[in-house]
Amino acid sequence: MTSAVEQVYVLRPEHVFDYQMTKRYNDPIEVEVEDSQASVTPHAFSWRGRRYAVAGVLKYWREAGEGWDPQRARDHDCFRVEAEGGVYDLRFDRLAGPKAQQWRLARVWD
Repeated sequence: MTSAVEQVYVLRPEHVFDYQMTKRYNDPIEVEVEDSQASVTPHAFSWRGRRYAVAGVLKYWREAGEGWDPQRARDHDCFRVEAEGGVYDLRFDRLAGPKAQQWRLARVWD
């Protein structure tokens, strides 16, 4: 006679997390920055024909890597902002030339 082992997992309240869903994009956007030449902090952005006023920057980080390979190098200033309708991750490409699209919408938080 063989016995089956049954494992029961109990989800305790301390293990319940508030997961948020996100949608990833890589859409070019137009961004209005604060009136400072040293700053690229977004003040407002336009995406899909609509203008979003930034209420505040929630988080800033920088992503850089693969500098040894000019074809794959990246150097981005990333901003998580609160704006009309939600939370958005905006990315500024520091390596793009002045005529290239430097700003992208990277993610939308639900």
